[in-house]
Amino acid sequence: MAEEIKDTEIKQEQPETLAEKTYSEADYNALKVQLDEANQAIQSFKDMDIDGIKKSADEWKQKAEALEQAQKERDYSDKLDKFVQSQNMKNAIYAAYLKGLLKDAELKFDKDGSLIGGADIVQKLKESCPDAFASDKPKPEFVGSTSGNTVKTPDDDAIRRIMGLK
Repeated sequence: MAEEIKDTEIKQEQPETLAEKTYSEADYNALKVQLDEANQAIQSFKDMDIDGIKKSADEWKQKAEALEQAQKERDYSDKLDKFVQSQNMKNAIYAAYLKGLLKDAELKFDKDGSLIGGADIVQKLKESCPDAFASDKPKPEFVGSTSGNTVKTPDDDAIRRIMGLK
């Protein structure tokens, strides 16, 4: 008898089960469409080539790292060009030589953009090859001919006679 009471209590507490519930045909079709879509999504996940995706992701990561490295090298080269240009080299050959020396030394730029140790290399080059740098002194300016003095003085005639010009 105790079992009958428990069964009755359980039946009263449980909500209506799916078997007892009735659905319309539209509800059934909607649920079937959802189930088919879910099965298709599951199958597409099963069909995915996980190893291929991982390989592709690794390739893209390597390409991105290579591009970042190339960008850093280009930025470094541009900064070196600016530094070399500020050194007042006589020609492009000397400038390329100085840039090569700086690259070989693998010097770094600080936060302010100045080359750490670059002045030392420039100073050594100035000592070993002073012709590589343009002079800091301004070039003398040569002036063309002047019109001269057109006013004749009595001394001019005497000077010309002595020189035998007249």
